[in-house]
Amino acid sequence: MRKPKLSTVLRLLLIPAAAFLIFSVCFYIHKRSEAGENEKFTDFTTNMFCQELLGNTLNLHYTVSDPTMYGIQDYQVTLGSAEPAALEASFAVLENYQNALHDFSYSSLSEDNQITYDILDAYLSTQETSKDFLLYDEPLGPTIGTQAQLPVLLAEYSFHSIKDIEDYLGLLEQMDVYYGSLLHYEQAKSAAGLFMSSRVADNIIAQCQAFIQNPSDNFLITTFNARVDALSGLSEEQKAEYKKRNGDMVLNHVIPAYKNLIEGLTALNGTGKNDKGLCWLPDGKAYYEYLVHQSTGCYASVDTIQQRIQSQLTADYQALMDLVAQNPSILSTASAYTQGPSDPDGMLKDLKQKIAQDFPDPPEVNFEVKYVDSSLEDYLSPAFYLTPPIDDITSNVIYINRGSGYTPLELYTTLAHEGYPGHLYQTVYSAEKTSNPMRSLLSFGGYTEGWATYVEMYSYGLADVKKDNAELFRLNRSIMLGVSSLLDIAIHYHGYSREDTAAYLEKLGLKNSDSFYDMILEAPANYLKYYVGYLCFSDLRDSVKKVQGENFSLKDFHEEVLTIGPAPFSVLEKYMKKAYSNAG
Repeated sequence: MRKPKLSTVLRLLLIPAAAFLIFSVCFYIHKRSEAGENEKFTDFTTNMFCQELLGNTLNLHYTVSDPTMYGIQDYQVTLGSAEPAALEASFAVLENYQNALHDFSYSSLSEDNQITYDILDAYLSTQETSKDFLLYDEPLGPTIGTQAQLPVLLAEYSFHSIKDIEDYLGLLEQMDVYYGSLLHYEQAKSAAGLFMSSRVADNIIAQCQAFIQNPSDNFLITTFNARVDALSGLSEEQKAEYKKRNGDMVLNHVIPAYKNLIEGLTALNGTGKNDKGLCWLPDGKAYYEYLVHQSTGCYASVDTIQQRIQSQLTADYQALMDLVAQNPSILSTASAYTQGPSDPDGMLKDLKQKIAQDFPDPPEVNFEVKYVDSSLEDYLSPAFYLTPPIDDITSNVIYINRGSGYTPLELYTTLAHEGYPGHLYQTVYSAEKTSNPMRSLLSFGGYTEGWATYVEMYSYGLADVKKDNAELFRLNRSIMLGVSSLLDIAIHYHGYSREDTAAYLEKLGLKNSDSFYDMILEAPANYLKYYVGYLCFSDLRDSVKKVQGENFSLKDFHEEVLTIGPAPFSVLEKYMKKAYSNAG
């Protein structure tokens, strides 16, 4: 089974969800009498966008390539803070923000602004429900934690100017301070009885130890050197000086940051009072409900979501049994891949060509496939896509983890998930259709991961595999994701123990239950982003198809979904219904 995949650059990686958007509402109140409602709303969201970016330079760099285009000139280089007191103070800011949003005349806004309003309102309402769970969040984790992802984002930090290099070095200089704030957060969690299990802590510590094993050969040194060498306009003396400064920063700030984190987590290890799902914590069940809604963008009850998953699992299993009954030898003769391209670039080009019938033409952009550094292969996701800046969507990067041991078909469908018609395609297409920059800072995993999973399932039919074989592998993939999602609910909402999980998986003929249980403990509701999002897109497609009948166009459906862009499913469904109502 594949590990959970991480797809987009985590724009809010270093700031827990409740802490983003530090801003002042006074500016907007003053502007209310000076312009029309739409102009005021645009000013409001644009200023909010700029203020949030000023709070985290990494987010700023990955979000825009030219900050001056948004009026951002002088700024303090910062990674933000995970100090509990700072995070707690942010909830008052969020409340003020929502009050300011509600002060706008909704009916006076354009449809584009109404969409943004609805998205912001839904997002903030969901975040507001988390104010009682400040210490329940977990920024660390062997696979998707800050300490695992931040080095990759730093290694991909592009250099277009000396300013970019100086900002980058400024971020490295703050690594030990920022990781110190993460450790303070973990200490507060420990004091509240909410620290992670020993098994998870052991895995994080091992990941940190692997990262610092050879300090002088750390990939933050080698990748920096390559980027500096590629930057024109620097003399050899300047390049040498920057390389020396970077090496000093890595050795004196980055490596110590990881050493201190290792020491701090080691001291805290064993203080966790729960080595099972969230429901075993005080108010853990309510926190899980929030996580499900926040991560999926589906606001149905957990029980309703569980029933939908079970229904799909039953249908997929029956379809699989019917397929085997019609072709008893398929399980032993199924070929995973035949004559298609064998390299990632070739696969992406093949996918881009084949999706033309059912998807609108994508913007012309470049893409590059890179490979995860060997020091991180054991800890990072099998593949992920780095989102480009919103003002320069032409350069796109997909990372492949060669340690994951892909079969050719798995690599093909993974590249569909990450590339065409998945994350890369959805990101660049929606970016051209979405005018409000603030939307780029809001994360809707159910939409983005759900879309990528939805098209991943579609891509099995594009691979150079016999039709029945492709359907066999697609059904198996869907069943595995469904089982994972169902167990996520069982562990975190119904209290399944490690033994319960092993017994359930054994009935399905699956082993390695310990590692599977640990993955779900690390990232509650993570699988649901993929699977529930996928089911929501499938259900939305089927409902539109039912209404449209013979007039239904899958290409038109996909175009409407992509044009509206990332949003909670309640908002997406509202505007899809409106679009088809107007059309017919």
